[in-house]
Amino acid sequence: MRDLFTDPLCEKSDLGAPIPDSPHAVSVCLPCWEHVIGYEEGDQKVIDEMETGYPRFVTHPDVAELFLAARDEFCKPDGREMAMVLPSLGAAWRGADFVKAKTGASCRMESYGWENLTALIFPDESFDAAWKFWQHSGEIVSSRLANAALTDSPVDPEILAAGDQAGDIIRDRVAEHLGENASAKRVFLFSCGMGAISAIHRSLLKLRAGLPTAQIEFPYLDLMKVQEEFNPAGVIDISLTGNSGGVSQLESALSEHESLAGVFTEIPSNPLLRTADLAEISQRLRERGIPLVIDDTIATSVNVDSFQFADIVTTSLTKSFSGVGDVMAGAVSVRADSPFAAEFCEMLADEEAANPLFALDALVLEANSRHYVERVTATNENAEEVFDFLSGHPLVEQVWFPKSETPEFYEAALKSGGGYSGLISFLLKDAAKTAPPFYDALRVSKGPSLGTNYSLACPYTLLAHYPELDWAADRGVDRNLIRTWIGVEEPGDLVDRFEEALAAIR
Repeated sequence: MRDLFTDPLCEKSDLGAPIPDSPHAVSVCLPCWEHVIGYEEGDQKVIDEMETGYPRFVTHPDVAELFLAARDEFCKPDGREMAMVLPSLGAAWRGADFVKAKTGASCRMESYGWENLTALIFPDESFDAAWKFWQHSGEIVSSRLANAALTDSPVDPEILAAGDQAGDIIRDRVAEHLGENASAKRVFLFSCGMGAISAIHRSLLKLRAGLPTAQIEFPYLDLMKVQEEFNPAGVIDISLTGNSGGVSQLESALSEHESLAGVFTEIPSNPLLRTADLAEISQRLRERGIPLVIDDTIATSVNVDSFQFADIVTTSLTKSFSGVGDVMAGAVSVRADSPFAAEFCEMLADEEAANPLFALDALVLEANSRHYVERVTATNENAEEVFDFLSGHPLVEQVWFPKSETPEFYEAALKSGGGYSGLISFLLKDAAKTAPPFYDALRVSKGPSLGTNYSLACPYTLLAHYPELDWAADRGVDRNLIRTWIGVEEPGDLVDRFEEALAAIR
C-alpha cells in the first residue's frame, strides 16, 4: 500500500486514484485545479479516470454492480426503469416518497433477497431525484455490504457476532470521549455520518411535527440539504455575523415562528471554522423546550465537550474517529439528562435498525479507532504549526482556524488539554490567479474528505457548491477557498510542502 505520509497522491498521473490505496477508500485524487473543474462539469476525460469517489457522491464499483444486479432481476426489460438498493424496506419507502414528491413518479419495492436489502425501482427519468435521496439522506449500502450481498451467500455467523461485539466497543469508545453525560446505551450507529444526521432530523420532525428547524452558521453541504429537502416546514438559515455568536439572530427567528423542531450547528463550522455561542444558545433553547443538535466531527470529542450544551451530538465516524479513510460510519449520541432522551432513544433504535452499521464495517472501524486520542493530539499540534505559518505569510490573504475564528466560543467547549483539531481553510492573495498553480504544486494528497491520518487538500467551495457559487460567496465562502486537513506527518515537513507550493506562485 502506498505510504501517503511520504508519497502523497498529488501528481497528474494520480488522477482518479482512490485515497487511500484501498478497495473501500472514501476519497479520490483530484490532483490539479483543472481536474476539479472537469469533474464538476462532467468532463468525460476526468470522469473516465475516476476509480472511485466519496460514496454518497460517486457510486462505488461494488455498489454499482449491486444496482445492476437489482435492475436485471426486477426492472422491466424495456430499459425504462432503474434500480437502487437501499439498506431496508423503511429506507426504500422513504426513497419512494421522496421521488414521488420531487417528480410525481411512483416507485415500487422488491426485497433483494439478502438480509434486509431492498431494491427501489423507479422510472429512468426519476434518477436525479433518487440519487438526491441517496446523497442527502445517507441511507446507503456500503462497499463492504454490497460486496457481501453480491456473493449471494449469508455472512458467516461468527463474523456477524464479531461485528456486534465491535459495535459495542465502538459505542463504549464514543461514549467514553463524550464524557459523563453520555453512555453506550444511548449511542446509535449508522452506515455513515449523514445517515446519522438524517435519522435525528426525522426524529425531531416526529417529536415536533410541522415546525421548521434552524441551522446556525454556514454548514457542511448536506447538513443544510437534509433540512431543506426533507422538512416541508423548511429550515431557518442563521449566519454568524457581528459578535453575538448567533444569539440575536436566533432570538429574531424565534420571535417570527411559533417554535422550532430543533436547532443544528457544527463545532466548528465547515469550512469557515466558526463556532456559535453555544452556552447562551443552549440556555435559551432549553427555556423554550427546543432540542439542540451539535455535530462535533471537525472538533472531535477528544478536544471539546459538546454535551455541556447539546441534547444530541452527531459524529461522522468516517473522519477522525477512523482516521484511515477506508470505512463509512456515523453516530448519534443522546445526552443522558436531556428532557427528550427517552423519546429520542426509542425513535433512534428504530432508525438504527433501518440503516445499521454493517458487521464488516464495524470490525474495520473498531480496529482503526484504537489510537483515536493519540492521532487527534498529534493533529492538533501539527495544525497549529501550519496555521501559524500560513497566517504570517505575505501571499496569504486570510486563514480560517478555530483558534482565530470566534475563539471565545470554541474555547468555551474546549476540554483540558484539548486543541483546535486539524481543519484549516485559507484564501491566497489574488486568488483567482494564484490558487490554481498553488493547488497544483502542493504535495499533499488531494481530494475530498477530512479527518485522515495523512493530510488532504481540496478547493472546497468548487467541490461542495459548484452549482451555487454566488450563494456561497454571499455567505463569505469564496470560490477559490482551499481547505486542508492536517495529518500526523512530521510538522516541519508539512510546512516545507506549503512553502514550496507558495514559491510556485511568487
